[in-house]
Amino acid sequence: MPSPDRHLPVAALALAGAVLLAVCGPVSVADSQTEANEQRQKLEHLRDVNAQARDNATELRREMNELQAEAIDRGLLLTLDDALFTTNAVRLSIPGHRRVEALAEFLEQHPERNVAVDGYAGAGNYRYDQALSTRRADAVRTYLLRRGIAANRLTARGADLPQDDDDFAPRQRRVEVIIEDPLTLAPQLDATAPGT
Repeated sequence: MPSPDRHLPVAALALAGAVLLAVCGPVSVADSQTEANEQRQKLEHLRDVNAQARDNATELRREMNELQAEAIDRGLLLTLDDALFTTNAVRLSIPGHRRVEALAEFLEQHPERNVAVDGYAGAGNYRYDQALSTRRADAVRTYLLRRGIAANRLTARGADLPQDDDDFAPRQRRVEVIIEDPLTLAPQLDATAPGT
């Protein structure tokens, strides 16, 4: 005759199973497998998103090198110095055409990006240089328009720099093209808004 002590572990397991069933409800193996599959799919999706982000960052770095642009708070900065224009004129030189053509190709590939074109005067005859800087900024904008970039994506102006501006001394004639990053231009939520 079996001893009553041998049935004690079986009874304890049955009691523990009944308590778990009462507290957690019935748990099936199929439910556990479904949940595990969903978690695995989420992890695979996140891995794919991270790989795509890495690829996008690598491509953007390549494009920046092609444009000879640098990253700034607002997006990318492309500087067209005086040498990329014909002397004391608005026309682009051959290297200037290449740079602006690369810019047009970049903008075709990134239709979400807008461009601000700012012409800056040099240290010479300020009035003449200011007019020239405005005309050069307009010339870059016109080039992009002729290449099919939508007018609502482009702004151009001659930027006013005071004569005593030491940040640009010695000031050089140049056109700065800011390729705006749509993410940095998104309005920020005010964390201190009333009722929050």
